Amino acid sequence: MNRRQFLGWGAVAVSVPMMATLSGCTTNQLLGAANLVENGDVPVVELAYGAGERQRCDVYRPLDAAGKPLMGPLPVVVFVHGGSWMSGDKQLYRWVGQALAQQGFVAVLANYGLMPEVRFPDFANDVAAAVAFAHTHAAEWGGDPGRLFLMGHSAGAHLTALTAYDNRYLARHGLTPAIIAGYVGLSGPYDFQLNTPLLKGTFAGSPERERDAQPVNFVTATAPRSLLIMGRDDTTVNPHNTRSLAARMREVGAPVEEIWVDGDHGVTVGAFARIYRTKSPIVARVAEFVRGR
Repeated sequence: MNRRQFLGWGAVAVSVPMMATLSGCTTNQLLGAANLVENGDVPVVELAYGAGERQRCDVYRPLDAAGKPLMGPLPVVVFVHGGSWMSGDKQLYRWVGQALAQQGFVAVLANYGLMPEVRFPDFANDVAAAVAFAHTHAAEWGGDPGRLFLMGHSAGAHLTALTAYDNRYLARHGLTPAIIAGYVGLSGPYDFQLNTPLLKGTFAGSPERERDAQPVNFVTATAPRSLLIMGRDDTTVNPHNTRSLAARMREVGAPVEEIWVDGDHGVTVGAFARIYRTKSPIVARVAEFVRGR
């Protein structure tokens, strides 16, 4: 993979027709446009899962017909944004939180420390801390801690995959990946070569450190069931990553499903944008997966 094949947005060139007309826009402007068309009514509250400046999460609770939060217990989905481990923010993805809540799920959108202030594996430790926080407090939000799902896009898919497959991250919180009912990876890097300045600067080091950066190295037969969604035309994260992880999961007997869609890096998460979500087969399959089907 070259730098363009891996890097990119993290936050998403959402392939919404309205946004596609905004030629020359920055990623944040594109995400702002996604938020602009997001006018959902699901309330959100920001909470701290740690003492760090970026150790915060937004919790979205679904509403009943009277506009009051559902008490459930409901599935909980922890979503982690992308951004090449160096950019991005949960607030730019409130449309994802709204979409998940509108499906009847408690959505937890977590920030994590970013490069260069935070290095690997510390940003993965942040994600694990957010997951542990969600597991502890799920019932307070009307959620079911026994139905806790992880979902991430791009770099966020990488970090949630490490949390789901490498038991050392949750072990720091007295937990195991057995608490994870399922993992949803959107355009994720799971098995990549350190062949760009970004990747070398983020992950290079001892052989053990470089091995530890690859989620594919930690898949076992007891891994959470996984749904891997990838754009066939992705030029940011090489589609090889999804094929390799799925192959490894099948090799060890772990449950996995692949979904391949036409489009580039943003198509998998862009499906959750308001103008797409009601008709998107991606959103429908993710919802079915979280409901246990």
